[in-house]
This record gives sequence, structure tokens and C-alpha cells, in this order.
Amino acid sequence: MNTRFTLITATALSVLASLSSHAPADPVDEAIVGDAVLNNEAYRLLDTLTTRFGARLTGTDGNTRSMDFLEAELNALNIETRRETTSIPGWTRSDDRVSLIHPHQRDLRAVAFGYVDRHDPFEAGVVFIENREIDELEPDELQGRVGLIAPGIRFSQQEFERLVHDFGLRGALLINRVNGGQILGRVANHDGITPPLPIYSVTVEEGRWIQRQLEDGLDVRVRIETRSQPVEMTIDNLVATLPGVSDQKIILGAHFDSWDFGQGAIDNGVGIAQLFDTARLLQAHSAINEHTVEFVWFNAEEWGLFGSRDYVERHDLGSVRVMINLDMAGRPIQINAMGFDELIPLLDTYSAKLGSWEFEKKTANKTWLGSDHHPFILKGVPSITFNAPFAPEDVRYYHDFGDSFEKIDREMLARATALTALLIRDLANDTTSELRHYSEKETAELFRKAGLEKKMRKAGKWPFGETEAVGED
Repeated sequence: MNTRFTLITATALSVLASLSSHAPADPVDEAIVGDAVLNNEAYRLLDTLTTRFGARLTGTDGNTRSMDFLEAELNALNIETRRETTSIPGWTRSDDRVSLIHPHQRDLRAVAFGYVDRHDPFEAGVVFIENREIDELEPDELQGRVGLIAPGIRFSQQEFERLVHDFGLRGALLINRVNGGQILGRVANHDGITPPLPIYSVTVEEGRWIQRQLEDGLDVRVRIETRSQPVEMTIDNLVATLPGVSDQKIILGAHFDSWDFGQGAIDNGVGIAQLFDTARLLQAHSAINEHTVEFVWFNAEEWGLFGSRDYVERHDLGSVRVMINLDMAGRPIQINAMGFDELIPLLDTYSAKLGSWEFEKKTANKTWLGSDHHPFILKGVPSITFNAPFAPEDVRYYHDFGDSFEKIDREMLARATALTALLIRDLANDTTSELRHYSEKETAELFRKAGLEKKMRKAGKWPFGETEAVGED
């Protein structure tokens, strides 16, 4: 007898005793869950990626070598892969420095925002900016100075251009929102445009310290030297395919890149690993499905969704039934239909069969911005995400030095992978749900219902013109 198979099946039966409280368990589901829990190849892969290659900042050796390793692992399983290459506005980090030179002398813990360009070093006084309304700021107070910007205030590219041209601001230091010496990796904008001034993230502790000095009437001065710079580069998306009977397609995606301070385990190493193990589980236990399943590791998500934006422009999406995005998926407590009403019955049925793993919250139906599902939704493609939080003491290290492998709970990753594989198998064999792509008008209404129209318009990211709400004459 195959002892390993017996152990997997025994564990699957134990786990799926809870998953089958409403109906007899599907033996393939049993095998998938047991394999995911016992073998947990997602955890092994993530361990190897983070240990051997570190962070995966787009354009770096860590990104390239990690993707090469992942593709080799897929090919070893006889899973078909391909690369899709495109050019993007990239950026390289170098030896940047922000130093406090008066009334104290020390280098600050500061990191440049993506797309900040190199410049001659300069020294300037500091002014505290705590007002989001530019028209209420005093030009004389900002002229020739570096702005220390309060947590939670984020100026757009256009607003920074105005602060430079109309107010004479020379630099910006954004105080982080989480204490403990943390910084926050971000880009200046999501279009690859060089900002008109150097922008840096600084810690809460040093930022508030400088703020108190200013409030005490002290003359605070800093020296800024930026050597990082924008550069055109090529990126690869990695695509793996499990062919189905029909020409209809299910896309499971996750972004591959990370910031460069930690190891990118939380954001988004878990997604990379979950996609890999879902592909392995389906190939092992449900290799032939009604619909083709395509696994896509998108690059350069952190810089502006460049990988997923390229994918939706490169491909005819007519055959795509649904897109599922895994971005920082920790412990799933809810599934989200993202505003596509036709998905709700299918997702309710999926959730109901999970027994004690059934989600804590009923199916959500509200889209959100900032990840690789967004370009698909803009094209009207039905999309799904999980509400799957990490523990607060771990997720606080998002985009920081502390985003590292030891934050990942082994059991949490196995459960999220198993739930993902069960969902993809259901979607890949669903022939009764009347899924459809939304029209431009319906898609605009989807964003309106989520309360996102104003935010998208302000960012210059509303592509629907003056589209009227659905139901209006």
C-alpha cells in the first residue's frame, strides 16, 4: 500500500469531515485538501524563494532568478509555461541619503519613492505640512524648503507639481503611518512619471521628532542626496496553462514583484506560492477540466499594475469567464464577487460546502482598487478576491524591512491554498452559471456603487467619460 497516499487520504477525510457536513464530500476535493495540508508545497516554495533570492524588486537580479526558479519548478511538474515580455518605465534604487544637519547631525532612516530621479545634493530648511488643502498653505513658508508631511496625507503628481512651481517646495519627507522604526515602500505615481522633487518615506519616530523641533521654534535643516533614477526596462509575466475541454478560460493571478527592503513574503510571496501549489494540486488531482485554467504571475504590480495592464491589452479577453486575484491572501474569512452580481450564487454555493471552513462573513460584492484584478474589471471581466487578513502584528510590516518568511504561518498558507484550489476547480468545471462581461456603462456603475468614482477621477483614472448611471434616461 502507498503509505504516503494513505496519510494524505486520512488527513483529507479528517479535514473534509468538516467540509462535508452538508453533503457527501467529493473524493477529488478530499485529495486536493489532503495534499495541500500534508505536503504544503506552497510553504516549501516560499521558503526557497525568500531564502535563496531575497526580495523581488522589478528589474533586479532577485526578481529574475526567482522567476527562473519558479518556472523550472513548474516545468518539472510537466506544466506548460511561457513568458510575456513588455517594456515599462522602470526605476533603479541606489545609495540615497537624507541627513539632519541642524540642530542635530545624523542620517535619517529614509527611503526614496519609486520614480524619484537623481539630483545634485542640496541643503534646505524644513516646514511641517499637516493640511491636505493646498490653497490653505502659505507660499512664503514653503519657498525653498523641504516639506515634512503628516501621516495620511498623500499628494498626487499634479499637486506636487503645483507645490514646486507655485510654492517653491524643494523636497518632501512623508512620515510613515506605523511606528517601530518602519518605513513604507511606495511609488511617487503609478504612471512611471518622474516627480518634480525628491520624495522620501521617513519613520514615525524621526518624523515626529523633527515635528516637535519645529513646533519648539528650532531651525531644522536637512541635506538630501538622491542617486536612484528612472530607467526603461523590460519585464516578464510568467504564464502557466492547464488546458481544458472548452476554449473558455479561468485566470488565477498574483503579482510576482515585491519591494526591496525585506523578502516580500507577505506581499506577495504567499500569492506566488498559492498559485504554484494550486497548479500542482489541479494537475495532480483534476488535470482535465471543462475550462482551461491559466495561472499568471504579473510583474511590476507595485509600480503601477504594469504586468496586468499589459496582459489585458495583449489578449482577447472574450474567452475569459472569470479572473481571481490573490494579493496578500492570508487566512480567508470572506470571498468577494467584486460587484459582479452573477457570481454571488456560485460563490455562496462554494462557501456553503466548506463546513467548518465556511467563511465567517457572507459573500461580499464590492470592488476595490490597487491590485491586478483592476485592469480586468475595467474591461468588464468578472473578478473574484478573498478577504484574507494577516495578523496585525505581521501585516504591519507590509512594504517594510520586516516583510520576511518567518511571518508566514504554515497552516494558514496550506488552508488558503486548499481553498483556492477548490474554488478554481469549481470554476473550471462550472457550465451552468450565466457569467458575462459587463458593458462599459455597467462597469462604471460597479465603481460608483463601491464609492470609487471621485477617487478615480481625481487620480485621472476614470476611463468612462460622463457615463450615466445604469437606469438613468
